[in-house]
Amino acid sequence: MIEVLSKQEILNLLTNNSRYQISKATGISEQTLSNYANGVTDAGRMSYNNAIKLTKYAKENEVKLK
Repeated sequence: MIEVLSKQEILNLLTNNSRYQISKATGISEQTLSNYANGVTDAGRMSYNNAIKLTKYAKENEVKLK
């Protein structure tokens, strides 16, 4: 099984980085990313596929998540 980012790490990724760039790289819409970042949609209920895409993005771009 692939290890994915925690909910808090995903929220840090989305609030501290360009959602436009993340969207372009992952194929996840900016609106969806904004909904997660702003709490409209609970990031804990994100699809596993989206969590994998965000984890891959963070690792490939050496994003600091703390």
